Amino acid sequence: MNALMFGTQVALPVILMIMMLGLGLSLNGEDFTRVMRTPRPAIVGILGHAILLPLSAFAVLSVFDFPPLVAGGLVILSACPGGVTSNAVVYAGRGDVALAVSLTAISSVVTVFTIPLVVNFGLAQFAGMNASVQLGFIDTISRLGIFILLPLFTGMAVNYFFPVFARKVENYFRIVAMILFAGILLASVMIANGLEATDLHYAFIAVIALLVTASSTGYVACRVAQLDTMRTMTVVIETGVQNVTTAYMIGGTLLKEPGLILTPAVYGGMMFVTSAVIIWLARRRAAAA
Repeated sequence: MNALMFGTQVALPVILMIMMLGLGLSLNGEDFTRVMRTPRPAIVGILGHAILLPLSAFAVLSVFDFPPLVAGGLVILSACPGGVTSNAVVYAGRGDVALAVSLTAISSVVTVFTIPLVVNFGLAQFAGMNASVQLGFIDTISRLGIFILLPLFTGMAVNYFFPVFARKVENYFRIVAMILFAGILLASVMIANGLEATDLHYAFIAVIALLVTASSTGYVACRVAQLDTMRTMTVVIETGVQNVTTAYMIGGTLLKEPGLILTPAVYGGMMFVTSAVIIWLARRRAAAA
């Protein structure tokens, strides 16, 4: 087994499971039921993540003619859930952290079932990939259930039965998750260096177009729903900041096509720039109100 195969078939699934276990240690049942007390921002956030984000990617791909691997990477990215990174960004921006955590928890469950639908349609329609590069619906749900839901609910169970222990080890998992995430970004940059320079150029354009489109549509949806500034910021960030590790795992592990990692790799750095701009605009708007 060469290094690339080991990374995509073994390391990525293990890293994703560690990150989801760490997320589960910070969650409890209330994070899923809290949304019932404030349904409007939760509904906007969930719909934004499950519907607006994929539609934004499809709109971008309808306008631009990207290489298949770049287009495919953008499709995969738009199908993925949020993650611990989005919660950390919302916390740094002093947004609604409770709402962010709830949206992350729900999207992690919902997208297990929507990923194969979005990815298969997007790859066929916009990336020109044949039936050999497709996700089997049942097989994908089963494998994502193992990689995402099993460690997530295991962490929640530990938090429920052993809350003191969960609080003690949660911070260690966060540190490990950040180190692993940095390692993934480094590895993806190395993969990207082996691809055509024009593909990297297209990937930057694709990512910027998706971030602008998704953030704009998310903002409009929040304004239509009459959400306040901080909840609007939270929903827009949760809509735009994806679990890049899941995208790597889908492209490299499930589809066994490392080139599909390129677009998510570029996105992994760019999402922090966009989030910083969103936070700055939100803080400025809140100060002026």
